[in-house]
Order: sequence, then C-alpha cells, then structure tokens
Amino acid sequence: MKQELLFKPIREWLESQGFNAVVTGIKPNIIVPIADLLPTKVYLVPDVVGVKDNQVAVIEVETSLDKLTEVIGKCMVWKVCATLVYAAYLLEKCQRFRILEALGIGLLGVTSKEVKEIVKIMPENSAGLFKVLELHPLDFSREAGLAHLIKSMLKCL
Repeated sequence: MKQELLFKPIREWLESQGFNAVVTGIKPNIIVPIADLLPTKVYLVPDVVGVKDNQVAVIEVETSLDKLTEVIGKCMVWKVCATLVYAAYLLEKCQRFRILEALGIGLLGVTSKEVKEIVKIMPENSAGLFKVLELHPLDFSREAGLAHLIKSMLKCL
C-alpha cells in the first residue's frame, strides 16, 4: 500500500479526536523551519498535522519498517514543536515498538478504513493528563507559531 493512501484515514481519525486536520505530505503546504534545531536540515514537511486550540499534533507516516530510525529522528524533531507526535504504519506491520513509548511518541496502526492507537499518548481523562512522560520540554512558542500556521492554512482550503 502506498503511503498516500494512509493520509485520509489518519486525517479523519485526528478530526474524530477534535482536531482540525490537514494532509501536508502530498502537497507541502506547511514547511516548518528547523535550521536552529538541526544544522543539516533547513526545514521539514510533516505528513499530517492537526490543531485543537493551540495544541498541535504531527503524524509522520511510513510504510517501510526499514525507515523506522529515520521516522524516530523526525518525530524527535517534531516533539520540540508539537504536543502530540505519532509515527504511523500499516496496521499489519505494527508492533509495540518499546522505543516509541520511552520517547513519548505515539504509534498509529492504519488501514484504508481505520486507525488504531497502538502506543497511546492522547489524554485519557478530562484532566488532560497524558500517558507518556516527557523527556524534554516542549517549546510552547514554537508550537503556538505552528498552530497559527496550520490555522491560517486551514482557512485557505
């Protein structure tokens, strides 16, 4: 299955969680500058993003397990910019990658019709408590800027 076929169910799943969501992996509508974080890259383009209030979710989508370390690297950069960060793979390829739990990265198992949160990180109660322990602080001003960018793009669609 092609990576692009996973984008729509992920967007719909994010929307079911209360986020306004958009696919950016096909047409790079959102380019996030990261030169100050990673000197070898000037920017990254997320695959799917969502915003709820000023809280941002970023999902990095991949179909090949051979690229897991690359996906983890991108997710760690996203952790500086977003409250919720997920790696997403075909459901049939998903296992509970323990490293993701240790890093506070969620894992989504995706088919053309459904999304399962294999490694859960969404708040599970009304108090907004997350299931994972953060290993590093989130840059709230960077997240607010990304939230503003996503909201602006959503208005244009």
